[in-house]
Amino acid sequence: MTIFKVVNETDGKVYVGYSVNDNPNNLGAGKYIKRAVKDFGTRSFQKTILEEFESEESLSHIMERLEFWIKNYKADNPTKKLQVLLTPEDEDNLNAIIIQKSMENKTKPLPVSRYVRQLIVEHIVEETAPEKQLIKTK
Repeated sequence: MTIFKVVNETDGKVYVGYSVNDNPNNLGAGKYIKRAVKDFGTRSFQKTILEEFESEESLSHIMERLEFWIKNYKADNPTKKLQVLLTPEDEDNLNAIIIQKSMENKTKPLPVSRYVRQLIVEHIVEETAPEKQLIKTK
């Protein structure tokens, strides 16, 4: 498995995703990256592998690392749009995790997009907590 970023060299937007196999021609399967490729063409994009994992690596660890990279690139430039790109296989794996967690918590399963958004929002809240803020001393 790999975590990668795709940069649109025309408008500077960054897309972060992960994939089971690293096909260098695959820029992602999300609707935003597909639309951007359609609008700008594949030559406008630069793909970089951020991390590689062994096949036995847990999906939860990979998701933690994915969150790290999303947070990392958002912190560098908060005006850049980030898109989490999932292959159909990755989405199936994530759905299995969501269903398992919902059964454990006896709640209704969330859609993948809402689950990922919730993870991102939790990190934003965590990073903006008062104890994380810098305090100026006089």
